[in-house]
Formats: sequence, C-alpha cells, structure tokens
Amino acid sequence: MDAFVAAWLPGTEGQGVADVLFGDYGFSGKLARTWFKSVDQLPMNVGDKHYDPLFPFGFGLTTQAKK
Repeated sequence: MDAFVAAWLPGTEGQGVADVLFGDYGFSGKLARTWFKSVDQLPMNVGDKHYDPLFPFGFGLTTQAKK
C-alpha cells in the first residue's frame, strides 16, 4: 500500500475523514511519535543505536484534492 490513515473514533466527523479519503480535499499529516514494529523494540527513541521503526518520527505525506 502507498499509505494508510489512522482515524480512531472519528465520532461526528466521519464524513470529513471520508471526504479526504475519496480525494475531495487534500491533507497533510506527520507522525508526532515513532511507530515501532513491535513492543519488543521499546523503549525506542530517535538517535538510539538500534533505531529501526516501522515509521520514523515525522514520517508523513501530503495529498492534493482531485480536480
């Protein structure tokens, strides 16, 4: 897959998530923390000798709305 969007408990904003996923609006998102591969890697911090996350701190993407 090219990307995934984590949207836990969108509540009444589910339509907004759907609008983005279907390309009606662009968005930008960056991870605010490291996404580790397994709990066996914890604790994990940027700069650690064995830093090998699934998605590193700051990983993200930006999309454009379809025209």
